[in-house]
Amino acid sequence: MDRVKTGVVGLDTMLNGGLLPARPYVISGPTGSGKTTLAAHFLLEGLRLQEPCLLVTLDEPPIEVKSNMATFGWTLDRLKILDATPDVRAHKRQRSVIDVGTSLDVRDMEQVTDIRQSSQIRALEVTVHSVQKMIKQEFSLHLERTKQRYKRIVIDSMTALKMFSMQGQDSRILIQSFMRFLAELEATTLIVSERIAKKTLETEFFLARGEIRLHRWLDASMIRRAVTIEKFRGSAFDDKMRPISITNKGIIVQLDATLQLRGSSTGSKGGESLLETRLIDEVSNVIEGVMRQIEDAHRRQISVRDVEVSLSRAMLAFQRRNYQKAMKVALACDSYLKERLGTSPPPPPATAPPRPPGVTR
Repeated sequence: MDRVKTGVVGLDTMLNGGLLPARPYVISGPTGSGKTTLAAHFLLEGLRLQEPCLLVTLDEPPIEVKSNMATFGWTLDRLKILDATPDVRAHKRQRSVIDVGTSLDVRDMEQVTDIRQSSQIRALEVTVHSVQKMIKQEFSLHLERTKQRYKRIVIDSMTALKMFSMQGQDSRILIQSFMRFLAELEATTLIVSERIAKKTLETEFFLARGEIRLHRWLDASMIRRAVTIEKFRGSAFDDKMRPISITNKGIIVQLDATLQLRGSSTGSKGGESLLETRLIDEVSNVIEGVMRQIEDAHRRQISVRDVEVSLSRAMLAFQRRNYQKAMKVALACDSYLKERLGTSPPPPPATAPPRPPGVTR
């Protein structure tokens, strides 16, 4: 299978040649670790290869994105950018929201008593469904206009999308639907995201086919950075932590450098998730195996409702990072299903429909 280059030579080496095409991946890491810069590398590599590329931005307006990338000498003029950044001016007809930047004199700020904080603004135009519809329309228009499909997509960022449009228990279902939509586009997608809840494995990390994690921590008076491949389904990869540096040319992965971990972390301690990654892969493989067996049971018309309930408990424990409990329940489901399927007769062969009278072979 052909590989999709990220545009960072050392990272492509760690990925055994690059990403597998037409799959969604997550770029994660604390603030300032280089997530958006890595996403820009990915898009620029696509533009270099004359591939249609699409950036969906929810964190920064397009003009800021292009300005920030210009500091590296990169030009994004040929890149299609969908602007989904929340705009408070869209709500200026609501009395509870005041655009202090354009309608008020700063000398009168003390007189303002009814200003809603930006984190509480529920931007009606920024929802999972609206972003999904925006992407779908752009895909259709681009295909009609150029007869080509987008090959590369970047969503920057899922964190902003969750903050502005997804609250409560429905968020997992919305993200699951959005991830399935991205996979069906058959484009290689990078989703920029941060782990908001440290004790919960958020849905996009579980459903993505791979995760590239960027690390940033304070070592004495110096800021250190590194990269790890947390998971990469369907391919071998380098699971070691490699130092990186962000220069005026972008990200450089130092494959031969020795990484020394000491000092305190500003975001997450280097290497904190390497062991966790192996546990995640083991548990997710068992859960996926159980789901395949459940599908087989449905084809054979075998009732496995009790197993489905148990599997939901395993997935809930998995999302809460209680991996031991998740593995225990998932293995019990796996054992029970194997026994049920092994003793049940195979599904009856499909019968040909009866021929109409008077019709002969």
